[in-house]
Amino acid sequence: MDARSLAFVALALVGTDAHAGSASAELQAVLDAAQPGESIPVIARYAPSYQPPRFRKAAVAEGEDMASVQRLRRAQRREQLVRTLRDSAAGDSRDLVREAQSAGATHVRQLWLSHSIALRASRELVWKLIADPGVLEVHLDGVVTAPPPKAALAGTPEWNIDALGAPALWAQGLSGAGAVIASLDTGVDGAHPDLALAYRGGANSWYDPYGVHATPHDADGHGTQVLGLAVGGSAGGTVIGVAPDAKWIAAKIFNDAHQASESAIHLAYQWVIDPDGNPATDDAPDVVLNSWDIAGENVCHSQFQADIDALRAADIAVVYSAGNFGPNPGTSVSPANNLRVSSVGSVDAANTVSAFSSRGPSACDGAFFPKLVAPGDGLRTADLSLAGAGQYTTVAGTSFAAPEVAGVIALLRGATPAASAAETDAAIAVTAQDLDIPGPDDNTGYGLVNAARAHQLLANPVDQDHDGYSINTDCNDHDARVHPGAAEIRRDGIDQDCNGYDLTIDVKYAVYTHDGAKLNLRATSMLGPDAALEIVNGAPLLWRAARRDWVYTDAAPAGTPAELVIKGPEGQVSVRPRPPARRR
Repeated sequence: MDARSLAFVALALVGTDAHAGSASAELQAVLDAAQPGESIPVIARYAPSYQPPRFRKAAVAEGEDMASVQRLRRAQRREQLVRTLRDSAAGDSRDLVREAQSAGATHVRQLWLSHSIALRASRELVWKLIADPGVLEVHLDGVVTAPPPKAALAGTPEWNIDALGAPALWAQGLSGAGAVIASLDTGVDGAHPDLALAYRGGANSWYDPYGVHATPHDADGHGTQVLGLAVGGSAGGTVIGVAPDAKWIAAKIFNDAHQASESAIHLAYQWVIDPDGNPATDDAPDVVLNSWDIAGENVCHSQFQADIDALRAADIAVVYSAGNFGPNPGTSVSPANNLRVSSVGSVDAANTVSAFSSRGPSACDGAFFPKLVAPGDGLRTADLSLAGAGQYTTVAGTSFAAPEVAGVIALLRGATPAASAAETDAAIAVTAQDLDIPGPDDNTGYGLVNAARAHQLLANPVDQDHDGYSINTDCNDHDARVHPGAAEIRRDGIDQDCNGYDLTIDVKYAVYTHDGAKLNLRATSMLGPDAALEIVNGAPLLWRAARRDWVYTDAAPAGTPAELVIKGPEGQVSVRPRPPARRR
């Protein structure tokens, strides 16, 4: 059995390193071969004026119901987030869209979650976009290919459910009720008896970005198999899903030809954060399940990082399969190796890492990879039904370990609705069973997920280092100097404020012109083009791909302040520009 074939392989996803003023080799080859007037599918990314801040829980006064307060806060946060993202994208891309449409572009779509637009353009227009100083990068609208799912050797049914500690929560009446899982895959067989009753239903629970299927459909089987392990019931005689009382919604990112365009995936993420298109109604899921990857191990593709950041800012957990490119080290894949996601590797019934499971470190940040492991070898799950009659198969791959972790997250968020996605992730990590060398490692991450232990911690949080932040929110509960409220110390290799970054913004110079009319500023960051640097109460900086830096050479802020603050996702730094030196 070729374990690699169990994960989705991107045979043509290209151009992630293309920036304004240049084109990737792949895009350049397409442009060179294109005929005048030929339509080329591309994605153009622009500098955003708004970056979603990290989600913070609301303060709860004595006597208030914790769960009710947090639900309200979550709903308010999501409404504000969606409205701001949409409004800022409309303004940020207005000139770009106008230019594209006036030049004859077709299929122009706003990808407001990822600060970009998708379009089909002539080669002449693509060249213009590449040269546009307001465009950060232009790349082909790549394709991810989904091979037919393959069955594994027969295994003992439901051993995986026991291994994850889920039955202990079921015995307490905690089986996922109140939680919602969103699946981005080949679709779902909504007629399967193990999945039909778990479908949330309504006009806001199914999305086909290709506009082909108005109701749940799966021509492949992979999406059905994946979702069965997350929320499957017991129609076949035994419970096959970790959270059988959770609900599911789904976006069919792969068309019936088993291919997904990058733009369709961006559109699916936008749908997930606001399924009914009305920000005033909170119908977003608790966790988004992604059992697919972009081909090419030990490479960091970050085109979906902005989508991930927005979902996390909306307090939504994000789970990815780690990939089937093991057993060698340095075989991480994207988007699983992107920041702020739960990447899931596979173990067998003996708690041995599956040979196919990808290993770390992460190609994106050098951190350990995967973050967690779950059973992924020899699992019984739902398969495409026959006229509504449930069919089952036995599968293997990290694609099938990921939905189990998504199911555990659904169990925990259903049982403790006041907990945030970050708290849930932390509880799962801290209570995971260490399987390899002591501590997190590049084979099993934190270890094997245990739902019962995670719930015990989540329901009874402790503060081991007495810094005022429980183990559920503190990224290092053994060091009182590290917590979400701490001041970040730049470039020391430690993430003091738990925002996922060590502050690396470095302002090289900041100088006002002699008359104070203009500011010249240059800065760098280890995040490169993803640093999204801007002047607080000012304007965004411009990314220069050729020099790998960020610059501002424009009108000085009103009053030529003596101190400026430069910020990005990793935090902010202060700088005192050289003051104007007026000539006599």
